[in-house]
Amino acid sequence: MKKLNALAQKGQINENAGIRDSHSIIINADIDKVWNVLVDMENWPSWNPEVKKVKLEGDLAVGTFFQWTQGRTNGRSQIQTVNKPSTLAWTSKARWVKRIYVWTLESDEGQTIATVSASFQGTFVVLAENHQKVYHELLNWLELLKNTTEE
Repeated sequence: MKKLNALAQKGQINENAGIRDSHSIIINADIDKVWNVLVDMENWPSWNPEVKKVKLEGDLAVGTFFQWTQGRTNGRSQIQTVNKPSTLAWTSKARWVKRIYVWTLESDEGQTIATVSASFQGTFVVLAENHQKVYHELLNWLELLKNTTEE
C-alpha cells in the first residue's frame, strides 16, 4: 500500500491499475458548500443510498482511518490528502482489491467543478470489480453530490 498511499498523497490514482476511471460534473453551488458536504463522511449515507455506514476513527486529517460500507463492500480506508477546499483522497483495501479515490474541487464563478477519480488493482480485481460498475459508481456519486449541494 505504500506506493498507492504515495500516489494518493499527491492527488493521483494509479494509472497502471487494472480498473481506473475519472469523471467530472458542474455543480451550481459554492465550493465551500460542496467541500463541507464531501468531507462530512459520517453523513454520506444521508445523501448516497449506496453508502450504508461510515465511521471516522478520529478527526478528518491525513492518516486517519475510516470504516465504511458501500453496497456489499465493507472496507477500511485511510485518508491520504486533505487540502481544503480542493482535494480529498484516500486509499483502501477490501476483498483483495486495493483502491485509490481522489476528489478534486475547482471554483468557477460561483459554481464548482467536482471530479472524482479512482483506481482499483489486485490479483482478483476482475472478480471483485468491473469497469462498468466503477464507471456507474463514480457518476452516481457525482450526481448525488450535485443534487445534495444544489438543494
